[in-house]
Formats: sequence, C-alpha cells, structure tokens
Amino acid sequence: MSQTIRPASRLTQSLLAFLVLGVWGLLLKLYLPLSAAKASSAEPSATFDTLTVHRIDVVDPEGKTRFLIANTSRFPGAIVRGHEYKRSIHDTAGMLFYDSNGDETGGLALARLGTDDTANMTFDYVYQPTDGIYMSRSESVDGKHWQADFGISDRRPFHPGPIESSQGVPRIHLIDKDKDAALVISDAQGHPRIRIGVSASGEPQIEILDAAGRVTYRAGK
Repeated sequence: MSQTIRPASRLTQSLLAFLVLGVWGLLLKLYLPLSAAKASSAEPSATFDTLTVHRIDVVDPEGKTRFLIANTSRFPGAIVRGHEYKRSIHDTAGMLFYDSNGDETGGLALARLGTDDTANMTFDYVYQPTDGIYMSRSESVDGKHWQADFGISDRRPFHPGPIESSQGVPRIHLIDKDKDAALVISDAQGHPRIRIGVSASGEPQIEILDAAGRVTYRAGK
C-alpha cells in the first residue's frame, strides 16, 4: 500500500506546486505594469526656500504658454490672434493669462502712469479681444490723490481683421475718487446716462443725462 501511495502523493504535490507558481506568476504579471506605470508617471520635483527669477512661463502639454509672471524688462506685448502688439503702458510688471490658442485673456499689471502708481486686473473677452471686467487702483506719488474703481464693458462687435482697439464699450463704472463715490451706467454707445453718487462732504445726488451728456434730471442738492 505504502509503495503505491508515495508516487501518487509526489504527483499531487508537484501539481500543486506548479499551480501555485502559475497563480503567483499571473499576479506578478498584473502588478508589475501597474507599478511601472506609477513609477513612470511620477514627475521630478524640487523645493526651494527662495527662487529669484526675471520671468516664469507656465505651459500646457503642447508647449503653449497659459500663464506667466514677469518683471518690467521681460513683460511681453499683447498676443492677439497670434500677433504681438506693443503695449501703450511701459515699465509694466505683473502676470498674464492666455487661452488654449495662446492669446491673452487678461492679467494683472503694475505700473506708473504719469505721476500715479497703478495696479490693474483685467479679464478680456476671447472672440473679439476687448476688456470685459477690470478692477484698478491708483495713487499719486505725493499721496494727495487716489482712486479705486471697478468696470464692466460690452464686447466690441466681432470682425476677423486686425485689432483696432482692446477697449470694451464701458457700461457700468463704480468709482471712489478722493472720497467722492459714484456709480455711472452708460448706454450701448458708451455714453453716461445715469449717475448716482455721494460726495466727500456727504451730499447724495442722482442725475439722468441725454446722449450728449446734458443733465435732463437731477435729484439731490
């Protein structure tokens, strides 16, 4: 009996061993590609306490710039429909946003205009590149005058040719200038038609204007 059982027992053990090895190999085959994929997708990174640069460009996987930060010497012109236009404001530093086509869609600009230190953040329309929404503040270098304002503009009608102006048509303007606060609402041509304000002395006023700028109604002192 014992001589006939041992060979069968060895055969069973051998089959079990091959089965275990086969299952283990199958598990390794499934696991190794996943591990390799995780390892290959890990991007190298670095940590710095201080990073000093003149300009930083953030690009998408295709290499198109989507966001940048630059000083005054490296601040680029306005990129619109693939063409770079010279800016009217010089010595500007700040940041810019770009769409998937590489065209500018807004940004933050810090500059000196005349005798005023200014900061302006703008978000542009895309299909007819013009200012859409902006926030700004300015102060005279002697500290005597200042203003902060917020504006909403209509997009200019679309045309495929060269860009004649990047200025949207002003519709709503909220401004606080040297303590005079006002809300101005304009028509579709950009003419102020309603003006609501409170002066620095505390006097409220409401005005309605015609298209030529003449006051047709006034409430308040």
